[in-house]
Amino acid sequence: MRIKTNSHLITFIFVVLSAIPQFKSAHAQTPKIPWQMFRGNLQHTGQSAYKGAQTNTLKWSFKINTRITSSPSIGSDGTIYVGSIDGRLYAINPDGSQKWAFQVGSEITASPAIGDDGTIYVGSRDKKMYAITSDGKPKWTFTVGGIILSSAAVTADTLYFGSDDNSIYALTLDGKLKWKFTAKSNITASPTLWTDGTIYLFETSGAIHALSPEGVEKWVKRVGTGVYQSFSSPSIGPDGIVYVGTDSGRVVAVKPDGNVKWYVNTGKAVHCTPAIAKDGTVVFGSYNSFVYAVHPDCKLKWSFKTSNWVESSPAIDSEGTVYIGSSDGKLYAINADGTLKWIFQTKDAIESSPAIGPDGTIYIGSNDTHLYAIGSTIKTDVPIFEK
Repeated sequence: MRIKTNSHLITFIFVVLSAIPQFKSAHAQTPKIPWQMFRGNLQHTGQSAYKGAQTNTLKWSFKINTRITSSPSIGSDGTIYVGSIDGRLYAINPDGSQKWAFQVGSEITASPAIGDDGTIYVGSRDKKMYAITSDGKPKWTFTVGGIILSSAAVTADTLYFGSDDNSIYALTLDGKLKWKFTAKSNITASPTLWTDGTIYLFETSGAIHALSPEGVEKWVKRVGTGVYQSFSSPSIGPDGIVYVGTDSGRVVAVKPDGNVKWYVNTGKAVHCTPAIAKDGTVVFGSYNSFVYAVHPDCKLKWSFKTSNWVESSPAIDSEGTVYIGSSDGKLYAINADGTLKWIFQTKDAIESSPAIGPDGTIYIGSNDTHLYAIGSTIKTDVPIFEK
């Protein structure tokens, strides 16, 4: 099937392997914690209960010493948490001033996860998972056998994360090992959880695993070439369908029983985590520079061309507006019908994924060493605290 978009012909191949039932409702993050973890929630839908910024007005920017590829999380009090290549986890107040910074032993590219009690969990390339109190004090560390690119997923009683020692770990919230499951290759993606407690993990060999809440494998399905990036993780639609992007250019929809429902082929790698709108539309970017929105029945809804490859994962607000970064250094706001709403330009590639605050502010990191807050009340280059 060929689709003409912005005077460009892009081949977009749809393979439907079975009929798709109607979606019921989408899972958004709990209002208590506006953006609790990577992609907002345990299903990694990237969906927010709030209306996002309507204009590209800069509220503030926060500068550090090096690029930011970690995706921000937002706490219940509005504090923004983001990791950096400089090995620090930053806590930033809603006005853009620094609250605190916590130094770890190596780079942080994973997104922080926030527990119900305000504890922040983040892994590092120093092979440690850190639990940090909301006032920036160390709570505990847990050492594994490989670097941690995987963003943690946290429930009321368990923390889940992967490592390039080929294992996924389930810890109690006081840092004790509950179980671990070892796959055949690295696990850099964030674990994704369904409402029945099933954990989905995607290893870099291209296999998706479904695990029981006790860590027992239910099934495994190879769907293509995996992605060695912490940004690419499974997401789950409200009917339990699992979506994942691959280095071979496919986005694959997998049923809860492990059978493939359909796939689409963009022709270039898909390194982002697909987002899922309220109506079940699946939104994702590709290294072919396009952002796609696909109906649950595998028909193309729209496509939107950026100026370069897209690795950032989309966030979707309560009105269906899509916010997504590109390596062209721009954050795009795309209306639910695929038309452009606005563009915000940074000075370098954007690999980080946006988060949406309860007041509609969009937070995103850039390789130009800034975290940006896009909304209103201009305030720029809030300096970092020098230790």
